[in-house]
Amino acid sequence: MKYFALCLWLLLAAQATPALAANDTPLLDYGDRKAPALWQNLRDLEANQRQEPVRIVQLGDSHTAGDYFSGQLRQHLQRQFGNAGIGWLTPGYITNQRSSQVLLRSSGSWKLSDAKQHKHTGVFPVGGFINTSGGNSILEIKVKEPPATGQWRLSIWQQARQTPWSLALPGGQLFKLSGEGDTPWRLSTRELDASKVSGLKLLAPSGGKLGGVILDRQTPGITLDALGNNGSVANVINRWDSNSLRSQLQWRNPQLIILAYGTNEAFSKDLVPETYETELRTAIRALRGAAPEAAILLVGAPSSAKSRPPHINGGCRVPLPPSLIKVQNSQRRIARQEGTLYWDWSAMMGGNCGAQVWLKQKVPYMRPDLVHMSPEGYAASADALYMALLAEMDKAAKRLATAP
Repeated sequence: MKYFALCLWLLLAAQATPALAANDTPLLDYGDRKAPALWQNLRDLEANQRQEPVRIVQLGDSHTAGDYFSGQLRQHLQRQFGNAGIGWLTPGYITNQRSSQVLLRSSGSWKLSDAKQHKHTGVFPVGGFINTSGGNSILEIKVKEPPATGQWRLSIWQQARQTPWSLALPGGQLFKLSGEGDTPWRLSTRELDASKVSGLKLLAPSGGKLGGVILDRQTPGITLDALGNNGSVANVINRWDSNSLRSQLQWRNPQLIILAYGTNEAFSKDLVPETYETELRTAIRALRGAAPEAAILLVGAPSSAKSRPPHINGGCRVPLPPSLIKVQNSQRRIARQEGTLYWDWSAMMGGNCGAQVWLKQKVPYMRPDLVHMSPEGYAASADALYMALLAEMDKAAKRLATAP
């Protein structure tokens, strides 16, 4: 394990800029009670001693919604510990949302409800999106790369009044999807061979609501569900239906939940730290109640910049968003108080001036908006988090080996 990690780190460092290669940002454990089980489960996967997958759920803003950061992290983890499938996707095509693995194409009439929009209402599921069919509505699922061999399972979280959802397989076979469960969101599943995974079509009944699509491979390994909501803040989790959150996360049984919010809060000109911390604490406790076996990893808000007022002087060439430092301080304080894992994304970038440095590199790691990263920047960030996860797993193994 150590030899592999060292070789990979040298490879990644050789591809990075000198400043980035020297920046080894650790994962901090502020006493997460489920972290030891997470590290043991990963070690068991690596040693082929675990038959169940390790599920990871990442919730966040646009940095997650683009699935560049989470996509790179998923790729590393699945290469190391095994590929248990594509995981949880948004309920259909949503503007400015992207999956690194799947193209979702919607046809017919669909109406989207988004939990971050206070004008939108509904019983919001995990992820915070509801897509409602207006009739003749079809969702096509096209996998970008050939699916790994073996048996797969399609699952959807849905609501339908009378007529069930249908699934059309490549080649024309049609199946009715009966629903199970007594919460507002019902689970429908279908077993699939790998050859049938790409080109699936979901046929929605009129008025049917879709809350999530999941594609899992029936094998040990890793799934990393990237459930980002472009423009959202951590408090959006508190708008999700508590019963649905509990039933859906109990079904998913994640061993790690990554919270990657903070950028949109950082641009608020009137953020009150006490209010923000209450909202973040409430969200963490709701997730722990719904997924009691999951460790929680709080990712600190990354570096960004803002040239137009309101902003603050952070000692950089371009000023910082008005509440960035407040948000970062609050996130670390809540990580300590709630006993979570914590990873400082801004420190990995070289500090809060990092976004401006990254933009000026020969291969820019930031986009010109100084908020979002380029694909290379997200990949470098995911590389660093992956190495931090491996390092913490190795530290946990050493502690276990030397314990009385």
